[in-house]
Amino acid sequence: MFILAIQVGHNSSVCLYKDKKLIYYNQEERLSKLKKDGGLPILCLDHIKKITPKIDVALCTGYDPIYSATFIYNYLLRLSLIEKNNLTRFLHHSHHLMHASKAYFSSGFKDATIVVVDGRGSNYHLSNGLQGYETTSIYSIRYPDQFNALYKNIYAPNYKLEKTEITFEHDVPSISENTKFKITSKHDLGHMYTSVSNYLGWPDEEGKLMGLSAYGKPNLKLRNNMSEDDFFTNNYNINSKYKIDNKEDLAFETQKYFEDKFCDLIDKYKNINKNIIITGGTGLNVVNNYKLKKYFKNNNIYVDPLCGDEGNSIGACQHYLYTIQGNDSFEKVTSLYLGPVYDLNIKENIKKSSFNEVIDLLLDNKIVALYQNKAEAGPRALGNRSLLMNPSLVNGKNIMNSIKGREYFRPLACCVLEEHAEEWFDLKYSPEMMYAATAKEKTKKIVPAIVHEDNTCRIQTVNKNQNKNLYTLLSLFYEKTKVPILMNTSFNLKGEPIVETPEDAVSVLKNSKINYVYFPDENKLITLY
Repeated sequence: MFILAIQVGHNSSVCLYKDKKLIYYNQEERLSKLKKDGGLPILCLDHIKKITPKIDVALCTGYDPIYSATFIYNYLLRLSLIEKNNLTRFLHHSHHLMHASKAYFSSGFKDATIVVVDGRGSNYHLSNGLQGYETTSIYSIRYPDQFNALYKNIYAPNYKLEKTEITFEHDVPSISENTKFKITSKHDLGHMYTSVSNYLGWPDEEGKLMGLSAYGKPNLKLRNNMSEDDFFTNNYNINSKYKIDNKEDLAFETQKYFEDKFCDLIDKYKNINKNIIITGGTGLNVVNNYKLKKYFKNNNIYVDPLCGDEGNSIGACQHYLYTIQGNDSFEKVTSLYLGPVYDLNIKENIKKSSFNEVIDLLLDNKIVALYQNKAEAGPRALGNRSLLMNPSLVNGKNIMNSIKGREYFRPLACCVLEEHAEEWFDLKYSPEMMYAATAKEKTKKIVPAIVHEDNTCRIQTVNKNQNKNLYTLLSLFYEKTKVPILMNTSFNLKGEPIVETPEDAVSVLKNSKINYVYFPDENKLITLY
């Protein structure tokens, strides 16, 4: 049986299970080259047609269930992937429920409280004739029971909501008479953060706001303004009547407000279950994640590394399998290395090489792209589509940001040998870069290129089982320098998604000052001068 799920509307993606095994996953942006592509994943579906001519079960998830389901159903008919009279199921599920499903089955927990927070989720019809949409959802689950929605915050841009009720919703499998709904016109966590990002000119790039926050300082006037009901507008922005004098302070106060409110939210639900799962787009706020991990030490905090909307197609497949089978015996997603494998057919400027030659280039302060096997899902480069650099270079951050076309305040991440992580950072395990850990005193002195203004760094801890080739490079670098760390940032340029194919990799070299890309699976190095 082939089970297909499609995420559409934002960060579109496609997931395909054959019986209980995941056999295909990809994000449309990697193929279309449109960063965060939210359209119908046509190019991914072309890949599906090469795998199987027919689908038995089709699933979809997005913001508008009625529109999404109709649109996708008709498109799959046109592709002849489904037939009107020969389809086991065609289902649409709530955006937040799919976030929760994806995160839960990757967490390893059997029971948990799941916190979903993002800019927006599925639409909800209201009794006043308007529509709202989910922004925060709290679920509980105890295996083998189903997901149970405890709480939902519904944002509706209308100030007269006293007697407004939900008249139609799409999270039916998890809703019960005990689900608490809050319908409000006040901006929620993710909505608020997005509004400030938009105000600063960074739509759908909230990571820039997080990076800038380290350069600001406390600003009581801004803090007071942010509590006003009309500070944020209904269309994701800041009311023009409020004059913002300092963007750095605005970023600082936004991050602090976000952290405080998120902490309050977790505090309300921390005693329901020791295991807490965090997902939704706000899970990418690595500064907040680290602080939650430190603050709630008595809880087991798991932040799903594929917490953005691109993970929801996986969640849809898993939720269907779990519901139909009544168990979780299907393949879980425990690794982010999910992309297709491509043949290396590049002929020009390519030669046999070795790990030691790559280390020599890094010691000569060259940037070397690392391209291997399957691309990482999500926005983090974890060694398969990475740009590596010597972190000891004093102006290394400026060099890398300049080459990638990034702003001066954007921090650079790193990869570090897992067995040495605690010697350099206040964290020993972070394989998917989900935490901005505090750097030890010696770290800023020895590897200044990867330490941010607030003395933190988003780290990827690496062991041999996780990524053998990256582990080898780190080990060799450590042997020669006594530094078990390399700068690690995504292999792409400004405004572009992470590279997908070897041809994409060469294209980046031709359009930048990056001169080397190493293919460890083939022991080959491409050099462009």
